[in-house]
Amino acid sequence: MYQAQHTQQPAPMYSYNQSVPLYPPRDGLRTPSPTPSEERAMASSGEGVGLVDLSSFKSKEFWSSPKGIIYGIGILVIAALVLCFAIFHKKIVIGLEPATNWCKSQTVGWLIPVAILVVLSFPPLFGHEIVGILCGVTWGIGEGFGIMALGSLLGEIINYFVFKFCCTSRARKLEKKKIMYACFSRVIRDGGFKVILAARYSLIPSHLTTTIFAASGMKFYIFLAAAVLSLPKQLVTVYIGVLMAASVNGTDKKDRIASIVVSVVCFIITSFAFKIITQEMNKVKPEVIHERRKARQVDNSSITSV
Repeated sequence: MYQAQHTQQPAPMYSYNQSVPLYPPRDGLRTPSPTPSEERAMASSGEGVGLVDLSSFKSKEFWSSPKGIIYGIGILVIAALVLCFAIFHKKIVIGLEPATNWCKSQTVGWLIPVAILVVLSFPPLFGHEIVGILCGVTWGIGEGFGIMALGSLLGEIINYFVFKFCCTSRARKLEKKKIMYACFSRVIRDGGFKVILAARYSLIPSHLTTTIFAASGMKFYIFLAAAVLSLPKQLVTVYIGVLMAASVNGTDKKDRIASIVVSVVCFIITSFAFKIITQEMNKVKPEVIHERRKARQVDNSSITSV
């Protein structure tokens, strides 16, 4: 009887690139859990102005802490000054007339407010609004706005270069420590010119945004364009000074209404711009916190491998 003979076929040969591992390496470390500050940041609405998270103001623990007490005293002092200025603005204008008249009569008297504005452009100093009002009282809307624009722009240009060349490394360290600052810096770097201009028009003081612009590596011509386009924001305080000077002459009711309208319009614009910045910060916040956690994972991995 004939029997069929079966020959055994050789097993197929497979080849693979030995430089590519068959299984991904595992170091036994998982992404660290969020820290308490990161959990609070994710749970908050994102209401912050870069360095300050306004959501923390809602807790009683904050106001009972030394930092909260200092904030409370500062807010009360500012509110008292604003209230006194609103009530006694006529007497203030009349009392300042000798000084403002002397300054206006000098050939280079306009350089005095310009120099003051340059000095006030460096954080944490403030007071641009007071100088703007005095410019309006002394020189009127045209010359007053020109002086205010020159002093503010010159001061912020100097501020930009000082922080760009002297404080960039410190800003990088602060960005690693402060979540809201990191979110704001990320928005400024990646948000485009629209977001940059919104930051200039927002409730955030302009000289504070300048420091972040410089530390984030923004090109000078982009900063300069945003600074020039946001100069109308300075016009508001000058116009309020013009109205205050006019109220001394007896046109109080009409000028007060105009001053209120101008202030309300300015507040609406700055609040809307601030809302844009806040929304953009909320978008990048999860990514920023995730990157912080991954950075801690890398640090832990390097420690365990030693």
